Amino acid sequence: MSLLSRYGLQGLQRESWVLFAIRTLNSLGFSMAMPFFGLYLAEVRGIDLASTGLVYFAAGALNLGSQLLGGRLTDAVGPKKVMLAGYFTSIATSVALGFMVLDNSAALYFFVLYPLFSFLRGFSNPATGSIIAGQPVSQIRPGYNLLTIGGNLGFAIGPAVGGPITQAFGYDSVFFISAAMVVPVILLTIFLIRGGVRRSGDPREGDARRMLSWKKDTSIIAFLLLMACLYFAVGYEIQPLALYTGVLLHFTNTQIGYLFATNGAVIVILQLPLISMVQRARTLAFPLLLSPLLLVASFVMAGLSTSFLQYEAVMVVLTLGEIMATVPSQTVIALFSKSGNRGTYQGYYYAATSSGRSIAAAVGPASFQLLSFDPAWGWYALAGFAAAVFCGFAVVGPGLQREYEGLSKPKGGGEAEEKAPGVPPPAKLNPSPPG
Repeated sequence: MSLLSRYGLQGLQRESWVLFAIRTLNSLGFSMAMPFFGLYLAEVRGIDLASTGLVYFAAGALNLGSQLLGGRLTDAVGPKKVMLAGYFTSIATSVALGFMVLDNSAALYFFVLYPLFSFLRGFSNPATGSIIAGQPVSQIRPGYNLLTIGGNLGFAIGPAVGGPITQAFGYDSVFFISAAMVVPVILLTIFLIRGGVRRSGDPREGDARRMLSWKKDTSIIAFLLLMACLYFAVGYEIQPLALYTGVLLHFTNTQIGYLFATNGAVIVILQLPLISMVQRARTLAFPLLLSPLLLVASFVMAGLSTSFLQYEAVMVVLTLGEIMATVPSQTVIALFSKSGNRGTYQGYYYAATSSGRSIAAAVGPASFQLLSFDPAWGWYALAGFAAAVFCGFAVVGPGLQREYEGLSKPKGGGEAEEKAPGVPPPAKLNPSPPG
């Protein structure tokens, strides 16, 4: 049996593979520049860690708005137009940042333009996610697996290449290369992604709620809030980790690039087998309970570690926690959406996760600076926070499962698949892989 059939990738629709290529190239270009921007501000421009964190926070705040806006527009005009709008404008901001670094422009300009760069680069996420959510039920989880692997394949290569490039040619070069990487992404989108708004043909889909109700959607709202908290913890693996290891532990840019490459490589290699193992639990929350526990272990390790090899081990454990969170949570939000609100629900999801990351980008560097007497305590405090997130999922998980089973239950007889298109019955939520 081939690996494709073993992990459910055989028979995926063409667009899933096109999105895999798009996500890989886009992530490759973005990750070449993103981890090193904070280092440029801190080491070249002499900006303190707390101020650098505020730049990332502003970027994340705008990115949150971009996810909500991108999701709404996806439902209104279709994913293809939203994707192209984000890709074209992100080229302009990437080139502008490259020239600003080359010209040593005033720091205030970076504080304004980098958030816009982040806004535009993430604008298309709800659109690509909605395309996967609209696939046949059996292809949703494999589709998200493929999309996540593509993003992390690019993330495995980007920082590993970007680190040496910044040391050899300067920080401006990675922004110019980042802009160039978007060109094939645009071509793939124009020629291989279908346009228009997707509908399933089910007459009930027109009644799909785009606004979540605090009374009717309590479990899914609690889930999204917990995802924001979980991704606050996961968010420490990017800018805070880069600044901590670069500024406080004096790792080189090349070493930091290898750390991020490890993150992407672990996801590319281990995501499919790990998700195939945990999906046998047949409950929505099980992998989301494992995720914060792995994060607790990684943060305790980070507080105790000082060498590059030790941080390689930290990154592996942290990445395992990320794997447990990403595809299972994307699948949950897809199963609770309908064709009339898929883009909007994807916008909610990406807004929750990006807001968590953006707050981490601001709080992380500031916490290390405030705890200058022993910055490692920032990692220990984060471990306690991740433990609290575990307790939150333990409380919310049963209600989420009941609400899902209510959606899947046949009304008036017949099979669940016929009465609730796009939502599989509980027994088929986490099917074991073939063979």
